[in-house]
Amino acid sequence: MRAWRYSIRWGLPHITCPGPEVLGSVDVEPGQPCPADLAALTKPGAGYVISLDFQLPDAPMRRWSKEAKGRVRRNNLVKRLQRQVPLFADEIYARETTRRPAYYAGENYSGGSDHEQ
Repeated sequence: MRAWRYSIRWGLPHITCPGPEVLGSVDVEPGQPCPADLAALTKPGAGYVISLDFQLPDAPMRRWSKEAKGRVRRNNLVKRLQRQVPLFADEIYARETTRRPAYYAGENYSGGSDHEQ
């Protein structure tokens, strides 16, 4: 089971922290309130906040296959075109899928501008 982590952290990004960034932290069972001894480390107006972090699972995240990514990208393109330009949807779909075949095949997005010629 994953634990929750309460911590007392500096909470004013526009002001330099006068002391340590983190005053303390405690791992608790999910659903439990912040322990009183941790909450006692700060007071309202001091600049520190009580933060709650949800710990990541031990198992690695499941990634989509290239085929699934490509299928979803193509389906989203069809839906978007049918909604925005239904009269020209087929023509624009063909143009976009030939202009960026790797993207619509599920390859990783390399960034950059979509308006490059």
